[in-house]
Amino acid sequence: MLFSVSPFRGHRAVSLWLVLTALALLLTAGCGPSAAEKKADPERLPVAATFYPMAEFVRQVGGDHVQVTTLVPDGTEPHDWEPKASDLGTMAASRLFLYNGGVEGWVPQALASIGKGKVNALEAGRGLIQDGDPHVWNSPRQAMREVQVIRDELIRLDPAHQADYERNGAAYLKKLGDLDQELSRVAATAKRKEFVTTHAAFGYVARDYGLTQIPVMGINPEAEPAPAEMARLVHLMQERGIRYVAFETLVSPKVAETLAKSTGAQTYVLNPLEGLTKEERARGEDFVTVMARNIRSLKTALNE
Repeated sequence: MLFSVSPFRGHRAVSLWLVLTALALLLTAGCGPSAAEKKADPERLPVAATFYPMAEFVRQVGGDHVQVTTLVPDGTEPHDWEPKASDLGTMAASRLFLYNGGVEGWVPQALASIGKGKVNALEAGRGLIQDGDPHVWNSPRQAMREVQVIRDELIRLDPAHQADYERNGAAYLKKLGDLDQELSRVAATAKRKEFVTTHAAFGYVARDYGLTQIPVMGINPEAEPAPAEMARLVHLMQERGIRYVAFETLVSPKVAETLAKSTGAQTYVLNPLEGLTKEERARGEDFVTVMARNIRSLKTALNE
């Protein structure tokens, strides 16, 4: 299928880019309403959010006044996902297109294909991202800042419901603030201040709470560590007595299991909250409950 292939990378980029650009222009040039427009609730503000934390934040603040479409489906690694023509149509039909920044390398070209100024885009992580690491939402402290940015934009777009956005925002910020306080207590009283994780998704947690993240791989969770790097980490863990290796839900635990077997350590899950699994949704879990579980897991890893 033509549209399952990304227009944003690879040797077929030019031809596919032209096709998607033409389709995006058709979607936005008055050739009838898109599928997203036909399904839109006229009483609610249509929002297109790239992936789970962005969608969750805007739903929590917007409440009944927003209609949120999440572009990246559950169970999909957002670092690798790229849009189809239908996704560009959803973006074009929205009053607000919300993205984190850094994770979604396809955004500039997607916005350009739709047309300059035709989409009201908000980069929630703007000014927060450092050293190319986009995972700001994994720190409760930075997640709070993103929620505040989203709240302010909803008020700007829909001032008639300002009081509701402020009330919803305050309630959600209180939940995130409770997580911030708990993680601060865990970090302050921990026996050790360093933790090993396969994916470098918790750099802001380490920075904000006085810890040290030791990642097996870099920002991209699909990268494979070199044998020399694995040997270095085995030596480091044995030397420092680190007994836990964290892995994440959307990527194979093979690397973590190999490292744990080589060092006698145990594996555990630190969820980078890039998306929920079907099982997590079935249990009624959300951003706050999963982050609370992360904190409990990290507490164990830092104290044994």
